[in-house]
Formats: sequence, C-alpha cells, structure tokens
Amino acid sequence: MEVAVIGFGTMGKLFAGHLSRMEGVRLSAVSSTSPAAAREAEKLGARWYASGEELLERSERLDAVLLALPTHLHEPYTVMAAKKGVHVICEKPIALSTAEADRMEEACAKHGVKLYVGHVLRFFPEYANLRKHADDGAIGRIGVAHAKRFSLHPPAGSWFADESRSGGVVFDLMIHDIDFMRSVLGEVHTVFAIVRKSPGVQYASATLRFDSGAIANLEAMWGYPGPFATSVEFAGQNGILRADNGSSRSVVVHRVSSDQSGNEGVEIPQSPMYKDPYKLELEHFIACIRTGGQPLVTVRDAKEAVRIACAALESATTGQPVRLAKAEPTGTKEGGVA
Repeated sequence: MEVAVIGFGTMGKLFAGHLSRMEGVRLSAVSSTSPAAAREAEKLGARWYASGEELLERSERLDAVLLALPTHLHEPYTVMAAKKGVHVICEKPIALSTAEADRMEEACAKHGVKLYVGHVLRFFPEYANLRKHADDGAIGRIGVAHAKRFSLHPPAGSWFADESRSGGVVFDLMIHDIDFMRSVLGEVHTVFAIVRKSPGVQYASATLRFDSGAIANLEAMWGYPGPFATSVEFAGQNGILRADNGSSRSVVVHRVSSDQSGNEGVEIPQSPMYKDPYKLELEHFIACIRTGGQPLVTVRDAKEAVRIACAALESATTGQPVRLAKAEPTGTKEGGVA
C-alpha cells in the first residue's frame, strides 16, 4: 500500500517514521514547505514535495494520505485527496466546525474513498483498558467522571497559538477527553464551560451532561508549569476506575465492599503497557482500508466531538449552558470556531 504524509512537523515526522517501518506499507512521499525536509524524507525512502497540492498532483500511484496539518487546513486537503481517489487519515480534530466536517465526509463519500480521524486516545492501552472495565460493569452504573489534560503553552507565533487555526485549548487538548468520555458514557445533551486566558496560560473547564444521567467534568490547560499531566476517573455505584500518566499502573479499580460496611477497596493493578498508541492507530486504519472494516473511531464520532467542543466555546462566550439537539447520523447542528 502506497501512503504519503502531508505536513512534516512533529506529528507528521512521527507518523512518517511509523509508516516507513510498517509491513506491507510504503511511505512514498511527504510534503513540507521546508526544503530541509527533503533530506529527512530521503532517509525514510520517500520523495519530498514542497506542497500538499504538488504531492497529490504528481504522485502517480497513491492509496492513502495522512494529514498532519493545522486544523483549518483539514477540509481543503481532504477534499483534494478525495477528488484524486485517495483515502484520508486525518489527525484530530476533524475540523473546526461541523459544517467543514460535513463537507469532508460528503467529498469522501462522493468519490468512493474512506475518511479516518485520529482520536488517538482511544488507542492508548490504559484508556482502552479503562473503557473495557467500564463496559464490563466493573464499577456498576457510572454517575460522575473527571478528566484533566495539562501541557506547556504552544510557542508564540505557532499555528497552535492562533485560535482561528487551532481552536485553542478546547480543540487541541480537551477534545481528546470529550471524545473518550462520549465513547464510554454515550451521547451528551448539555454543555457548560468556562475559558480563561492570560499571557502564557489558557485554561478551560467544561461540564458535560449525558443522556444516561452521568456528568463529566473536564479540565484542559496550556501553560502548566509542571510536566505533561493527564488523569481520568469514573465513579460508579460499586466503585471507582482511575488512570493517570504519573502512575506506573495503567488502571486502578477500587471496589466498594458488597456488604456496604465501609470504604474498603480492592486494587487490581495492571502492568504498564509500552505500546505506541500512534502506531496502533495507524495499523488499525491501514487494516480498515485493506478490509473495509469499521474503524474504532467513526466520522460521526469525530463530528460529535467537534459539535461538543463548539458548544463548550459557545457556553464560555455566553456564560450559559448549551443544550445540544439530538444528533442525527449525518449531523444536523452546525457549530464552529469564530
């Protein structure tokens, strides 16, 4: 299978490296505006192009393209690739608005190609393990969930720091946990959020209410002074599920004793799982292209994450909760980054 990477920054280089070593896959080309990328591409056995347009126009045989671009460019490059009959693997988030995501989906359907969206958190072994425990009923019906995701602030002048291109901390960080929470707890009906900004810091907090009755509280921050930090916790009627990147244990389960006589718990530690989630994600999408199988993350999932993120930004602007219309399979409520 011939695969190319458009966008050769931090994520593009990571994906290109994985693709160059993947069995049954040939990394045929990469695009970057930096001429220095030509030598790096050559080391990977790939051809370098100065633009994604040139790559798509001049690549004679291409099965799929991976988009590792600023979010505002996802739509035009997806449409270009679809018109060339090339499958698209797109980094998260799918787009900055539901309207853009709809057009991406429609273009791929029209030209008979598949669109896959890299919500990589689903492929982190500890998160997959946590979801399995939740699905298996390890803690009973879940009532409350919490998640946080804190990182350094993007460099000044980078496209991440331009919210018209990145969507800010909600679309960069929080959307990971929005998608994961929805994958575990189901559909969201109401969102309330705040966003606070100061020089070198952007903080967002959102409360999601689900049709199941569960509530999730999410935090995301750019400008955290410590190391990259994530955590997630689910509280159910029979105990707690918890995972964080500061622990050597992937998932911890605390169960309430059956006689309700106290708060005694039983820990079920899991061995650390040293599997690269980005590699797992790529292998999964490549397998889906080959077999036509259903991806772990669907386009509808990606669109719903955007719809919820847009609602969070709307709520942060108005100071009011935002009620989401019932989601249709193709998405009906338009939202977007201003």
